[in-house]
Amino acid sequence: MEILNNDFRLRLKEGSVKEFEKIVLSSGLCELFMPMGFVSCEDGELVSYNCSGYTPLRQCGLKDMRQALEILEKTFLLVSKAGEYLITPSRIMLTLDTIFYDRRTKRVRIAYVPMPQNRMNLQENMVTFIGEVGQQMSGKKREYLENVKKKIKENNYYINDIIHLIEELKRKIS
Repeated sequence: MEILNNDFRLRLKEGSVKEFEKIVLSSGLCELFMPMGFVSCEDGELVSYNCSGYTPLRQCGLKDMRQALEILEKTFLLVSKAGEYLITPSRIMLTLDTIFYDRRTKRVRIAYVPMPQNRMNLQENMVTFIGEVGQQMSGKKREYLENVKKKIKENNYYINDIIHLIEELKRKIS
């Protein structure tokens, strides 16, 4: 993955993104995801994303727990709505490089990268992402997010349960 100016570019294997997903994702009508363009090349497809105004979370330097919880909540809400656009939530790769944040508007958008088949289920993907966000934190804040991950695993929470858990935690720290 590389980011050049406001463009995030990625080379994918042919067929990684389904044809109907390409239509939805390149139309610009789906506000959950960064607008995408697809170009076929010899060894697959070159995908570009228009990231204007957005910064990948890896470059945001998250230090504030409230902001981290808000970003997690917004990200998971986007994932939960993806099915409305025929994008399977479990196929969305969640990382600090694929989740983008607009500091001015506080909006979150996803750069859709399909999860390699059978790599992990949606809950594992979300827990791994929470762990990545936790790595940006220090001390007690990191421990707090580790406890969130533990609770999700112990209770076998699904996406709506995870969103409600994060909402509850935001209220507790307010």
